[in-house]
Amino acid sequence: MQHYQKDIIIIGAGLSGLLTAWRVLEENPDITLTLIEGSDKIGGDHTWSFNWSDLIPEVQSWAKEFVVYEWDKYDVKFPKRERQLDITYCTGNSDSLRACVQPLIDNGRLKLMLKTKVTQTSADSVTLASGKILKTGWVLDARGFEPKDTNYLGYQKFVGRTIKTKAPHGLKYPIIMDATVDQIGGYRFVYCLPFTEHEVLVEDTYYTDGPELSENEIHARLDSYISDKGWDDHEIIRQEKGVLPITLAIDSARFDELAHESGRATPIGIRGGYYHAVTGYSLPQAMKSAWLIADKIKEDGGRLGAAQAEMDQHEYDHYREEKFLRLLNRMLFRAAKPEKRYKVLQRFYGFQKDLIERFYAGQYSRKDQLRILIGRPPVPIHKALKNFKEADFIANEKAQ
Repeated sequence: MQHYQKDIIIIGAGLSGLLTAWRVLEENPDITLTLIEGSDKIGGDHTWSFNWSDLIPEVQSWAKEFVVYEWDKYDVKFPKRERQLDITYCTGNSDSLRACVQPLIDNGRLKLMLKTKVTQTSADSVTLASGKILKTGWVLDARGFEPKDTNYLGYQKFVGRTIKTKAPHGLKYPIIMDATVDQIGGYRFVYCLPFTEHEVLVEDTYYTDGPELSENEIHARLDSYISDKGWDDHEIIRQEKGVLPITLAIDSARFDELAHESGRATPIGIRGGYYHAVTGYSLPQAMKSAWLIADKIKEDGGRLGAAQAEMDQHEYDHYREEKFLRLLNRMLFRAAKPEKRYKVLQRFYGFQKDLIERFYAGQYSRKDQLRILIGRPPVPIHKALKNFKEADFIANEKAQ
């Protein structure tokens, strides 16, 4: 590739990479964009869900093309609380994501380089495993989660399968959290999405301290849950699994050092930390980032410098905005006993619906934060205080 000011390279053709490519090209007809992907296909094989209210208003009309299923309410279940919330819940998947960008591939505006490994990046160049160097106007790195010495993490791990039942499965609305199941090694719940009256996604999810995923054990628990629901007579349509980071703390000094590193590729998606720190939901942040990038390029007449500066600021803003969420994660992972972690969420789902919506959308007020923290806590006070301040928590972690 020659070095053109209006060229963009995105590394990683997952959720964030494809959403960004889609929006940038849709809004900027003069931009040339290349996606580099290490596997042999784009989009992977995933399901992404979110509350409709998680999306900033500007993004909602654009998101409709991605959504495959939509429900006007959902259920949560805990040992001492069951509740149905009138919150619109939406799901898209890898197929719908690929369909969104396929016209851009067909007309040649979105160029793909599949089965291509990247060994080195900078703000304006990519080095391939072959030794070839690609020069461009801007490099965005969307290769997914990468552990950093700035971040202290817990993990959300899941194994899911979509099944087709012979008889109707009987679910009308999603069950976002069924925490009435045995609590094993951390906070555990089962997640169910009824796509049709015969098709349902059943996903066994854990919030645990380590990233290890014991697939065979979780599949056995899925078998048991499906059997308990009376869905034994079924066929498996597809399966998926994942290990997602849940951020407990970020070393602010090291974060500033990396964020201001000159000449780096711009991280987006989970690689840039753009996910809801408590829930792990990544789609609302991926859409917001894509929107910001595309609009800033358009606003600046196709030049890329302002968009780069915008994303540098956005990275810092996101870090600052999620400080409260990291505190809640420390309460969940460090102050609560693993088998009692469900009590934190059980209490949370007793709050007003509007507060729950604002929490998921990251639009909670100072009053909301106090409402969540004040009252009879579901964790021991001395452990809560020990993990309250982020800097103290990091110092303790380093000392161990």
